[in-house]
Amino acid sequence: MRSKIGLLALALWVMTLAGAVTLFVRGHTTTSPDGPVAVILSEAERDMVLGEMRGMLLAIANITTALAREDRPAIAAAAKAVGTAHAAEGDRAALMLKLPLEFKRSALAMHAGFDKIEAAARDVKSIAEITALVGEHLGLCIGCHAGYRFTVR
Repeated sequence: MRSKIGLLALALWVMTLAGAVTLFVRGHTTTSPDGPVAVILSEAERDMVLGEMRGMLLAIANITTALAREDRPAIAAAAKAVGTAHAAEGDRAALMLKLPLEFKRSALAMHAGFDKIEAAARDVKSIAEITALVGEHLGLCIGCHAGYRFTVR
């Protein structure tokens, strides 16, 4: 009898772990009719993600303006505002479970890319090198916007 209960407990544990891993990798998603992955979020979570995206877009605008002035301190400041330190702010555990793994990887790469731009500005890299970093970085924006859509349920 004990072995049956032990096997049942083990089976339930494995199923729970498999479900958690699946949720972590797949997120709370469905396929959108027009192709992108639809990530299903609460309204507050969607607003948080979109607010973060707007912050990154503002940083890109500020970096671009500072590049035109060759103002490396302003470039560094704008990039730092949305770097990896910013990504760690706030309680996002529930949201992170709903996002698919590839989106999480892209988001981390976005924040890390801003760290690279900040470092390049602080290391007095050429304006051309910093501009090239920004151009590469925009590819992440394009990939994310082409691949994901946020749905409220």
